[in-house]
This record gives sequence, C-alpha cells and structure tokens, in this order.
Amino acid sequence: MAKGKKVLAGCGVFMILGGAAAWFSPAGDAVRDLLKTGILEKNEANAKFEGDSITHLKALHVAAEVYHQSEEKFPEAVSWMDDLMPRLKTGDLAQGEAEKKLVRPDLQGKSGSYGYAINLAVAGKYRGDIKDEKAILFFESTNTRSNWADDPKTGALPGGKAITIKGEIVTLPN
Repeated sequence: MAKGKKVLAGCGVFMILGGAAAWFSPAGDAVRDLLKTGILEKNEANAKFEGDSITHLKALHVAAEVYHQSEEKFPEAVSWMDDLMPRLKTGDLAQGEAEKKLVRPDLQGKSGSYGYAINLAVAGKYRGDIKDEKAILFFESTNTRSNWADDPKTGALPGGKAITIKGEIVTLPN
C-alpha cells in the first residue's frame, strides 16, 4: 500500500473510532435522543402555516426585505404578490401553505380573496429614496383582489393592521 493510502486509511480508522467514542459518550446520548425524535431526519415539508394578520404582515415584510436585497427596490405595485411568492416559501411548509401568507385570516378559504395591499407610494422604490421611515409598506385592504396596490389613507380596512418599511406593526385609524 502506498504511503498516501496508508495515511488515508489511518484517518478513516481514526474517524470511525472517534465516532464510536462519541456515540458511546454522554454527548452520544443526546445525539441518539435527537435521532429517536426524528429531528435530524429530512423534513417531509408537511408543516401548516397558521397565523393572525400580524404574522402575515411580518412574513410579507421579510419577503419584501429579501426582494429588496436582491432587486434593490421594493416589488412593483402590479405584481408584488407574484414577486414575493418565491420568497414566502420555506422548505418546512406543505404544498400550498405559503400562499396563505398572502390572505388575511378572515378571508382564508374564500377563493380569489386576499385582503392585503402594497402602498402605492412605496412600491417599486429603493428604500433610500423613501423619506418617511414610518411609511406603510403593506396593509389590510378593503379591496380583496390579488396584487392590489393603493393608498393606505383611502384603501385601508378601518382599524386594520399595517406594517411599515422598518417592520413596525401599526393599527390604522377607523
């Protein structure tokens, strides 16, 4: 056997012995417990998305932040839901669950109803160009169409929730 192969074989034996020692050590107990619970196994993507409107708005904000980082602007008004959809999906959600983040909880199950809008004054803009740091980004809308954009002063659900470009949740006036 060549010298390089002996070194590799020795490393392999060392790794096996080290792994066996770890397996039977107190730390190995923790690893075995995790294996028994299935936490270290591949997730089968069966989690359900459930949340209130604040949870939905926060998810939209995170997706918009990711979008802004890659595109250097917030999504355009005409396609904001479509643009954010790939950024709302996570590996642990079952098929179709990410779409629920686009629908106000009180409208869940009503086909074609969404209930969120992007602020027209913010859509498609670079964050640095927006002077008001408390500007609304997304809000609960009276209009329930997909990709709806509006002015939160005129199109918001009275007393509804909104999220600013900085990620702060606010309650809109009645």
